[in-house]
Amino acid sequence: MEGDRPTEEAGDGRAAEPAEAPRGRRSRRELVLSLPALIVTTALAGVVSWGVTRLTDGADSLARSTPPPATVSVETNPKKVGAFGDLAIQGVLPAGAAPTTGPGNGCTGFHDWLMKNAGTDAGESRLQVTVQGNAERQVQIANVRVVVASREAPPPSVGVTCPTAGQANLRFLTIDLDSPQPRAIYKSDDGAPFGFTVESGEIETFLISATTEQALYQWYLEFDLVSGSKHTTVRVDNGGKNFRTAPVPKASGWSWDFTSTWRDNDSDQTRAVGDRLDPPAPGGRATP
Repeated sequence: MEGDRPTEEAGDGRAAEPAEAPRGRRSRRELVLSLPALIVTTALAGVVSWGVTRLTDGADSLARSTPPPATVSVETNPKKVGAFGDLAIQGVLPAGAAPTTGPGNGCTGFHDWLMKNAGTDAGESRLQVTVQGNAERQVQIANVRVVVASREAPPPSVGVTCPTAGQANLRFLTIDLDSPQPRAIYKSDDGAPFGFTVESGEIETFLISATTEQALYQWYLEFDLVSGSKHTTVRVDNGGKNFRTAPVPKASGWSWDFTSTWRDNDSDQTRAVGDRLDPPAPGGRATP
């Protein structure tokens, strides 16, 4: 995943919706995914995870030497997030790419392989963001903003997919990057607004899905944390680089067979690991 850290004026961040937390302490345990038996039936429109990334935090009113009141971390590999584990992974590679290695058995290494080969999430990027309280007093997670650093026409590319093995319906924060003012939208079964708190050592986990059908986006998130009278804004990105999300190519692409071969989604064409991956020939012409 490539992309330079943007300057502050490059973004056009928008606040999370819906807005303010209700009065008093509230910690929504439905967002903690550590319980394997957790079943969530939230139905949301739209559908953004890869190795753990580091965060870059900017303090608004805290001194530079003061640690943030909470630690924020990101998992970007969907196969390492239980809620996303059964979903297909879609990506794009530069047209004509010829990776010398394959993604390996199954789909666990597919996303990391995609990123190492100059690939980009296609259609959707799925993230798991974890916030752990560090302060002696309660920390409020007051807001989440989406900052779009750039929007551009997608370059020539070829689609690659690791197929799904099932379904998952778990969604909490959704982002439509194609919106004129992208926002992180929160919905819950009981209609409660966004607004969560963490005590010292306590953890809240958020699932985030960012989608596009129109353009290649570079973007990142900003979490607003409040502890007493102190306010901190934490930038959440991909190891110091922007997240990147591109549309799914309209042309047919290549699907990984979980072991050693690429297959055309719409015909009997195949490619071996190391072969050039251009969009499959129209008409289902057999592999030369």
